[in-house]
Amino acid sequence: MKKMFFALLLISTISNAQYRFRYDKLFMEAGVGMAVPLSQLSPSGENTPLSLVHGQGGFRYMFDKNVGVMGSLSFDQFNKGIQKSDQLVGALELCYNLGNLIELSSNTGGQFGLLVHGGAGAGVMSSQYFNRDKIGVLMIGARPFIFINEKVSFFADLTYKSTLSQKIYYNGNLIGKDVTGSNLGLTFGFMVALGQNRFHADSAY
Repeated sequence: MKKMFFALLLISTISNAQYRFRYDKLFMEAGVGMAVPLSQLSPSGENTPLSLVHGQGGFRYMFDKNVGVMGSLSFDQFNKGIQKSDQLVGALELCYNLGNLIELSSNTGGQFGLLVHGGAGAGVMSSQYFNRDKIGVLMIGARPFIFINEKVSFFADLTYKSTLSQKIYYNGNLIGKDVTGSNLGLTFGFMVALGQNRFHADSAY
């Protein structure tokens, strides 16, 4: 309870402090979608399990209009029939506003943008055969988005994840040793600029 209180207090403090800037730098993000395993599917390699239960949320802080840092928490459930595995990952990534470099925002009248991001994380996988498989994650992705209004944007995010020290196949069976797995996630969601300025970092082209 105390951790949640301090987290909310920190977010509120950062949001209010943005008065000193000419645009908002803090964003809250959330989305849902699906993920597809690319390797370590099952012992036979067949019957690809899909994640039809996929969700993620987090916060992003932009140091300026181009570079920022993003923290996120994501959940996937890979299932095929009665076989399934769950994956929960917390990650920290650097992000770059590629849309500014290629002048996407300015050429479309501020309607579209493009972020690229990459980083690392840690998490757990679980199934009916193994309750807690600790994994490391490396990831890289791209996120085109469209502005809905001055504060809200709709995004589609494509992210590749490489999972390290994975001991569970995506269908839930045990592997018996540490391997490297991978999956590709597609997420649709919304980004909301937190603060009271008229503009935010994504639109401050």
